[in-house]
This record gives sequence, C-alpha cells and structure tokens, in this order.
Amino acid sequence: LGDISTGFASAFLLIFFSELGDKTFFIAALLAARNSAAIVFFGTFGALGVMTIISVVLGRTFHYVDDILPFRFGDTDLPVDDIAAVCLLVYFGVSTLLEATSSDGLKSEEEQKEAELAVSELSGNGAGILAAANTIISTFLLVFVAEWGDKSFFSTIALAASSSPLGVIGGALAGHGVATLLAVLGGSLLGTFLSEKVIAYVGGSLFLVFAAVTLIEIVT
Repeated sequence: LGDISTGFASAFLLIFFSELGDKTFFIAALLAARNSAAIVFFGTFGALGVMTIISVVLGRTFHYVDDILPFRFGDTDLPVDDIAAVCLLVYFGVSTLLEATSSDGLKSEEEQKEAELAVSELSGNGAGILAAANTIISTFLLVFVAEWGDKSFFSTIALAASSSPLGVIGGALAGHGVATLLAVLGGSLLGTFLSEKVIAYVGGSLFLVFAAVTLIEIVT
C-alpha cells in the first residue's frame, strides 16, 4: 500500500501541474464552450486515460526488460529503468524551471492560440467534423493527437518505470480528471488568472523532488 500511495501522490502532483495551462487544457475549455461540457469531459478524459495506460505499459515494459537483462557495472546490477526515470525527471524539471525563469507570459498565450487553431480546424467553424460526427469521438481524437509525446506522456513513463503501476495509473487519472474538470467548467477564465510562472515553478520543483527521491532509492 505504501508503494501504491507514493506512486499515486507522485503521479497526481506531476500530472496536475503539467496539465494546468497546457494545450490540452485549453482545447477542453474551448470545446466545452461550444458543446456539452459533459461530453467534452468524457471525450477528453477518455483520451488521456488511454494515453496514461499506454505510458504505464511502456514504463513497466522497460522495467521488466531491465529485470530480465540487467545492466552490470562490475559486480553491481544497475537499475537502468530507475536511472532513466531520474534522467527524464531531471530533464523535465530543469527545462520547466528554465521556462519559468525566462517566461514573459507568452507561453500560455501560445498554448491557447495552438488550441484555438486545433479546435477551429476540427470544427470547421461549426460546419465540419463536430457538426457531422459524434462530438465525443472527435474530442477523443483531437486530445489524443495533441497529448501524444507531451511532457505528461513521458513523465508517466518515467514514474511507471520506477513506481507502483497501479499507483501511477490512479494518480495520473486523478490528476487528468481534476485538470480536465477545471478546464470544462471554466478553463478559459481560469487560465486568464493562473500564474504561469507559479505553476511552472511548482511543476519543475516537483519533477526534481521525485527525481531525487528515485535517486535515493537507487543508492540505498
């Protein structure tokens, strides 16, 4: 239970602060302004849920491969999966903090503009896919494509490689769920008042904290 709760807390915090003000956040907010908030929520959360499961499977696969084919340094077995997780978490932590330090407030605006463009292309200004097809399927596909290869995708892989998969799945889904709920219930307004720098500083610090925790576990 301890490993599960740790994985849950780590995944929830990382995913929640990674998704606030992200392109997916604004996509959900914009779609909810044009369509049923409930439908947009389920479409968005469904895509993020599938992405989470894929990420965890990839992370655990890397973990099991390391168990089967261990990397040795002298007489010591090095946990390559945990080391890779530390490297990924440090990279995202440092890059996020650098973005926060050099940010002039434009990144959030860029994310919102990209989201507006994606929604505009999908909806065809009211006469395209969203008007002709099932909104929940369209939302699912749009969010899935937007989220593939995103920071939260790789951070989930890193956590799953070194933490309880059940905890990571639960925490990531909870983080995505809360962030998506905030988006569809008023994401555009919320995004206006959120401090981009504060979110980035908190998120970057969390990445580094969990990298340090994983490194300590490797050493001990």
